Amino acid sequence: MKRFFSAAVVITALAVTFAGCKKDDDPVPQKNIVKLGAQSNATIGAFYSVETNMVYNQDLAFENQAKIDLLCFYEEAGGNNISLAGPGSNIREIFTGETAPENWTTKNETHFTATTSEITIAQFDQIRDGNEIIRSYFNETQTTGIKKAKDLKVNDIRAFMTVDSTFVIYKVISVAQGADGYVEFEYKKYKPN
Repeated sequence: MKRFFSAAVVITALAVTFAGCKKDDDPVPQKNIVKLGAQSNATIGAFYSVETNMVYNQDLAFENQAKIDLLCFYEEAGGNNISLAGPGSNIREIFTGETAPENWTTKNETHFTATTSEITIAQFDQIRDGNEIIRSYFNETQTTGIKKAKDLKVNDIRAFMTVDSTFVIYKVISVAQGADGYVEFEYKKYKPN
């Protein structure tokens, strides 16, 4: 009886170990989902680092300026509405206080573009994080980078490139307009060697 129990424990342990392993040929692409709050959102941070995969509130973002790639803001004037930008986009008088991005010493520039070709939701969903095709969706022929993605809407698919040349394609999942609103998006990234 003791052998049977020991064998059962070993088999169960092996089954759990192998069931938890992710295969390289796993057909389900990884999901990177981020929710960023606008400047007056008291519960969701407005700043994001692709490298660390972390959302930061304004004070923590100030302490980690070199890592911040994105910020979310709302501005009705000019039709910006809920938008994404990089700290180097010269967004002024949106965030307040000494830790506002306009007071930072390191202001990473993130460049935004529409995708270079039409892409469906189903096609986006099949792209794997780290796939080289992601770079092809960023319009590198644009002579001047667009420094913000404005008026984001559900199912928008767009691209951006961070200061360290990480290429990202993203799909907007949900949006709430207003200074206390937010944007939620899924992204896939590719960083050349």
